[in-house]
Amino acid sequence: MDQHPKVWNGSAWVEQAPLYWDGQGWMSAAPAAREFAAFVGSSKGNYKASQYAPLPVPSGTRVNDFVVSLCANQSGLAKLVAPTGHLPQIISPATHGMSFAVACWPYTGRDECVVWDLVGSPQAACINLTYRGGDVTNQSVTPVSDMQLYQGVDKVPLMPSQDFTSVFVALAASRQVSSYSWPEGVLPRDAVVGRFGEYEVSAFVADTPGAGASLGALQLNTPAEATAMYLVTIPGKSDGRPTWILGDAEASVLGATTYLQ
Repeated sequence: MDQHPKVWNGSAWVEQAPLYWDGQGWMSAAPAAREFAAFVGSSKGNYKASQYAPLPVPSGTRVNDFVVSLCANQSGLAKLVAPTGHLPQIISPATHGMSFAVACWPYTGRDECVVWDLVGSPQAACINLTYRGGDVTNQSVTPVSDMQLYQGVDKVPLMPSQDFTSVFVALAASRQVSSYSWPEGVLPRDAVVGRFGEYEVSAFVADTPGAGASLGALQLNTPAEATAMYLVTIPGKSDGRPTWILGDAEASVLGATTYLQ
């Protein structure tokens, strides 16, 4: 027997692709990839004296949304416990022992919580982000495309954004950081600020469409003992056209390098 489901389109019976529930509706296929994946939501947590750091996937996440899980460990290298089958990229700068771990994968609808093993670290800051419209066929095990390290600064320069959606992740090891400000041209997404008066690692996240130029610097209210800036790229599908970021005075000067049609 013919087991393929068919539906009447008004003039003939045609095959109907199997449907699946993506968390909000019935879908027959993954949505088409766009050049710049759109931010959906975030969740965050600050963990102290804990072996594990469980953090739920942001509400509203749908199947095939990109999950970007970040873990800033005050000391030691964090390990991804759940979901299984994903290899995180772990970077350990030679400053104050802090490390940064990031894992990206298309959401399957099965794992509603991300769990990191902090391997004895006294404190960690974790953030989950989800983006919609990324190219799920182009997943990378090395999503960090650039990094910069600084000591004793209150301004953390942003490296030039690259193709597709660029996610900037800043870490600050400090006892005094309590406020911050991103430059124009990037959209703040979430932050975990360590408690004032104690040495902790804080994490700040913002994103922007990639345009190949730096947009300025993250401003902290006080110099941090050690800071690091990471660039995480969400893969997309290029439309072959240049990108103009409103407020980018270097790469997108209307009338000089860009023409608005």
